[in-house]
Amino acid sequence: MKRLKIAEQIVIVMLLAVLIPFITIGLIISNISQQSVRKELIYSSKMISGFVGDSVQNYVKLAEEELRQVASAISFFYYEEDKNDFLEEIEQKYGKFSNFKVLDSDTLKNRDPVFNVKNSTIKLYADVSATDVVSADLKMAILQDALDNKFTDIKHDIYILDGRGNIVATNDHDNNGYQDIVKNLPREREYQTPVLFSKVKNQPLAYFQLKNPEWTIIVKTTPVVTKKTIDMARFRIILSLVLAALFIFAIVGIYTYYLYLNIRQLFKGIIAISKGSYNRKIRLLKSVFTPHEIVFLEKEFNYMTKKVAGSYAELSEKNLELKRLDEFRGSLISAISHEFRTPLTSIIGYSSRLLRSDIEIDEATKTKSLKVIKQQAQRLSRMVDDLLVIPDIESFKLQLKTEKLDLAKLLELSVTYANSNDTKFEINTVQDLIPVEADKDRLIQILVNLCDNAIKYNKDNAPIVVSAANVEGKPCLSILNKSDIIPKEMLNKLYDKFVRIDSELTRTTRGTGLGLFIVKGLCEAMNITIDISSTEAGFEVVLVFNNAPKEKENPFEFDLDAVEDLNEAKSEMVNTLFS
Repeated sequence: MKRLKIAEQIVIVMLLAVLIPFITIGLIISNISQQSVRKELIYSSKMISGFVGDSVQNYVKLAEEELRQVASAISFFYYEEDKNDFLEEIEQKYGKFSNFKVLDSDTLKNRDPVFNVKNSTIKLYADVSATDVVSADLKMAILQDALDNKFTDIKHDIYILDGRGNIVATNDHDNNGYQDIVKNLPREREYQTPVLFSKVKNQPLAYFQLKNPEWTIIVKTTPVVTKKTIDMARFRIILSLVLAALFIFAIVGIYTYYLYLNIRQLFKGIIAISKGSYNRKIRLLKSVFTPHEIVFLEKEFNYMTKKVAGSYAELSEKNLELKRLDEFRGSLISAISHEFRTPLTSIIGYSSRLLRSDIEIDEATKTKSLKVIKQQAQRLSRMVDDLLVIPDIESFKLQLKTEKLDLAKLLELSVTYANSNDTKFEINTVQDLIPVEADKDRLIQILVNLCDNAIKYNKDNAPIVVSAANVEGKPCLSILNKSDIIPKEMLNKLYDKFVRIDSELTRTTRGTGLGLFIVKGLCEAMNITIDISSTEAGFEVVLVFNNAPKEKENPFEFDLDAVEDLNEAKSEMVNTLFS
């Protein structure tokens, strides 16, 4: 089964959870609204028919009352000429009546109001005396004007019919559907009450039957009213639901878009991590639609990648350190096997010579042989000391016993200890040289290494100049030997392990390449500033004693277990060599 994407699932959920309920709710609301408006239209049709019927009835009754007042006034006139003048004046003044006549009551058989279709009037009668009756035509134009003017806001068609079905007044001048209305009008009608008789669902018809005059008021709900009420209400409901659905789809679409993009960022980050790109970070498109959980995942993922990248960098660094330590071990073994071989060969040779019994050895030869053995043994001792101090320097576990020392005496002792070839030294020290605070054995080790280096690389048997003086309140030491100029880019590399000026092909001096590395580490441990320079005058090492040993800061963490393993390997190797 194919797995759908989040966007596809959200679309399906929206169709099921929004579209179908909206359609159902729209149909229900539209049906309820239609029924409600239909009832309202029925009620309004009945109300309008009743109102118009009462208005027509009141209009006729008021006209009859006015005609009776006219008839009462006529009884006061004796001459016919005066009566006619009065009636003519009433007709001209009010304009409601016309064709006033005074008739004999015996000649009248029916006094009910009668509608005249030709001139659109109603014939009304009123008694003047026991023998005379006044008649007048009530103009229906006033009633027609009322329908045309007062019912303009009402979009219903209103018909006022006489007993024969003739139109007395109407606001539907086109008479659309008039014949159908008359056909559907029930023959037996209820008087003085609005009655619904329509068979059309959304266009109700109502009538109001009058008794005197026996007229029928019909109110028809026009398609305009239906359109403005039922159809417009249905349209507005559907439009509102469609707009609401579109708005929901738009909001959900935007939300889905941002969610999809952010989830893609998470996927890309995970894929990058799986392919080894540990520095990859997620950058979300944050907005009001971005959920808290996604932002939380971003922060946690970026924090995880940061930790993984850090761990990976640390692991890489440790691997490089292990590789470096392995290279160091190989270089150390190579250097030790080479450097130890010469003094051991001398010691073994001279010892064997002294132990020979087949020849006689004079005292001078014995003394010379013992001196060589001593010198080579001291050389081995210095190399062993150098090897043993390296792990302490690298692991920052160097133990110091500081005390006040006379630098001049230590300098003479170190020169004597290092000078096995009778190299000429010029030692210049001031009388008031400030005592230094340092570890005696470590300081001697520094001075011996520096003197040994100066002897190794000294040219033309030039004297090595050693100077000690106070500079700005601090004891300073300078060792200068004659040598070729060393490039500046090479100077700082001299502090590294196994770095030498001459290459393996051109090497003419002995040594392990650890001298300046050890000197640098011991100087930093005892707060001694070391500076090297190479000029035409020669190679110079300057030591400034700050007289306050400090703890060396750890610039980066080493794999201590690997260092301890290396120390054990070196100790075992040294023990093996000496055994």
